[in-house]
Amino acid sequence: MKKVLTVLLLFVTVAVFADVTIDFDYKSMSGFASNQIALWVENDNGEIVKTLFVTDFTASHRGYKKREQSLNHWVSIAKPDKMTDKELDAISSATPKSGTMHFTWDLTDSHGKKVPAGKYFIKLEGTLYAGSNVVYAGTVDTGNATPGPIEVALERSEPATTKNETMLQNVQMSIK
Repeated sequence: MKKVLTVLLLFVTVAVFADVTIDFDYKSMSGFASNQIALWVENDNGEIVKTLFVTDFTASHRGYKKREQSLNHWVSIAKPDKMTDKELDAISSATPKSGTMHFTWDLTDSHGKKVPAGKYFIKLEGTLYAGSNVVYAGTVDTGNATPGPIEVALERSEPATTKNETMLQNVQMSIK
């Protein structure tokens, strides 16, 4: 009985207190409408749970109004038009310098509350050049969270061009 309780307690601890880490290599690119990045979490209903990062031009400066192709996946789900300047400022930052980026999702929503057990999608979008975007996505089930890597899928938006295709690379997600 003690072994069962210990295993159950360990499982609950992992499921409740696990973090999701997101790491990727970012390389600053030149060209029109490039270097925009957004990282966010969606629930199983396709609703935004939390934005972990979005570049300042698109968010705080509302660049999505000037360049509709800028992070259009994030814009469509996050609905920044409904957010205050203070809310946008809290999730945005300057476009990073080239290098390896590290982010952590602590399994909380945008209000800092722990999310209920369930399936969540971690998405990383980059506007590579004009209307060419890339979206990486990983899925985590917080009710069955065990430490280890999360499979990451890649989608490209049109136009499919090779311009700036190396802006985001080596995307890795894992449960810690």
